[in-house]
Amino acid sequence: MTPGELSDLLWNQVERVAKYLLPNGKRESHEWVAGSINGEAGKSLKVNLAGKKVWSDFAEGTTGDLLDLWVAVRDCGLHQAMTEAKEFLGIKDDDHHFAAKQQKKFSRPDRKKVARYLTKTEKHIEYLATRGISAETAKLYEVAAAKVWNGERELDALAFPYKRDGELLQVKRISTERPDGKKVIMAEGDCEPCLYGWQAIPKNMRIVILCEGEIDCMSYYQYGFPALSVPFGGGKGAKQQWIEFEYHNLDRFDEIWISMDSDEVGQAAAREIATRLGEHRCRLVKLPHKDINECLMAGISSDDIVGYLERASFFDPEELYSAREFYQDTINAFYGKEQSLFYSPWECLNKNFAFRQAELSLVNGVNGHGKTEVVGHMALEAMRQGVKTCIASLEIKPGILLKRLTRQSTCLKLPPQLEIESAFKFYDDRLWLFGLTGTAKADRLIEIFTYAWKRYGIELFIIDSLMKCGIGDDDYNGQKAFVDALCDFKNKTNTHILLVTHSRKGESEEKPTGKMDVKGSGSITDLADNLFIIWRNKVREKAIHKDQQGEELDDKERKALAAPASVLMLEKQRNGEGWEGGIPLYLEINSHQFLPTETASPFNYIANMPLSEYDEVWRQENVTEY
Repeated sequence: MTPGELSDLLWNQVERVAKYLLPNGKRESHEWVAGSINGEAGKSLKVNLAGKKVWSDFAEGTTGDLLDLWVAVRDCGLHQAMTEAKEFLGIKDDDHHFAAKQQKKFSRPDRKKVARYLTKTEKHIEYLATRGISAETAKLYEVAAAKVWNGERELDALAFPYKRDGELLQVKRISTERPDGKKVIMAEGDCEPCLYGWQAIPKNMRIVILCEGEIDCMSYYQYGFPALSVPFGGGKGAKQQWIEFEYHNLDRFDEIWISMDSDEVGQAAAREIATRLGEHRCRLVKLPHKDINECLMAGISSDDIVGYLERASFFDPEELYSAREFYQDTINAFYGKEQSLFYSPWECLNKNFAFRQAELSLVNGVNGHGKTEVVGHMALEAMRQGVKTCIASLEIKPGILLKRLTRQSTCLKLPPQLEIESAFKFYDDRLWLFGLTGTAKADRLIEIFTYAWKRYGIELFIIDSLMKCGIGDDDYNGQKAFVDALCDFKNKTNTHILLVTHSRKGESEEKPTGKMDVKGSGSITDLADNLFIIWRNKVREKAIHKDQQGEELDDKERKALAAPASVLMLEKQRNGEGWEGGIPLYLEINSHQFLPTETASPFNYIANMPLSEYDEVWRQENVTEY
């Protein structure tokens, strides 16, 4: 919610808000009057109650909307004012829907350690002057002279304190000496990723420029514009992980100008930042030089910079492209290596299939045939390959789901608490849960997925199952609309969705079901990119039990013993080369992983190696042979 949208909601209850903020004021005709923002009796401050959406303190010459009034009365920043206003209106942010929020524990810079590498010189002032930055600006941003080690000797450096709400979150050092032509950058370990320059942003400011570098941030300030710098430079993915931690702190800005370097990585960063923060409020700044500091040093005037900001382009809709933009994609489609998001745990399948971006895969099967287990195994493999995953397990509670995943990840039926802790370290920054068991509203589910993609950069979404999404079994139009919406979502976000579906009840479970047996509307399989069916060979299980009891087997049962325990069939593959077929699988009893052969070793995801290798490493380290 933008400040403008929140302000409109406050104006809908203007008299209630005015009484809350200025309880000692009173109504006179169409105005709420008070002496000042301190709330004493008087008539200098007036809040219009008749729809003009303005208040003014005529003694001080200040005016604004109700959020500005909140900031002034409470003497707080805009972000805090918005948080309090939402609570006042009973509005909750979307992130409370995640059952397993990441409770990240960050360190704060050790001030004694920081003091050891700072130097009591004016070298930082001298260097910044060569970049067009004044001593006053350096003081405001609390830049200091420092030293940094390049592996051979100490180099002169600048120390940039990253502060927010008065708290020191990080200190970055950048060398000003560059003997090998490259700058040396050092930062404190295990600190919160955050933006640089909050200390210079006015508390009621609603527009900001995001730039690529601390000196760029100070350069914009010299021009008279509020700016923040990204901490890790240009590029995509992990370079922009700060968004996860600054997401709500940026709620306060109605407009965000993105002024990254003009090179390829800078522009890639600009696109990702705009997509995740909201293209509706972002604009792309194009400068006549590589960055704003080069403009400053080149003598570009403030009026000219205003012109470049005014001409900043809006981000075009993602759906509109020139055919020429897909030229390289077309070449890659003919001659390039197939692009995949992640591969399955089974090499025999990976030869013909990969989980790709912007696809919807169905995992179908009869009740009790292992849909949840096989999807859990796929999810662990995706996480191992670095794919952030969000699971909406609507049939089982989060604790039970995590029990199953932890069993699969540790290969232990009853893992000790130390192994469980190791499993959760594996889940950190990889796994999020949609914390609602029962029938979820389909549109709400997609809304939360959109939030998760924007804030956390999640690439794999799992829904278990379609029947728990709040759509009736006979509501075929509703089912089609939901799956259609999922397709729109995965196409827009370039993510992959795994959707668990159920098979129609047949005469028996002895034969695998097929594409036509997916329960519900036929449009479900029509719209999906891939369709998996997991089938469990119960005839074989009964034959094994009978054989163990010493009972004689008939021909059908002997034939079943030679067949695989389960089969995972790919019944539809829209992309790739369109291969369809099945692979044999065997459910290992302790790990509940599906293995390609009965003698294969399950994979320990915590140790990142097959269990057999992990056991051998443990034996060598802990067992003494005589």
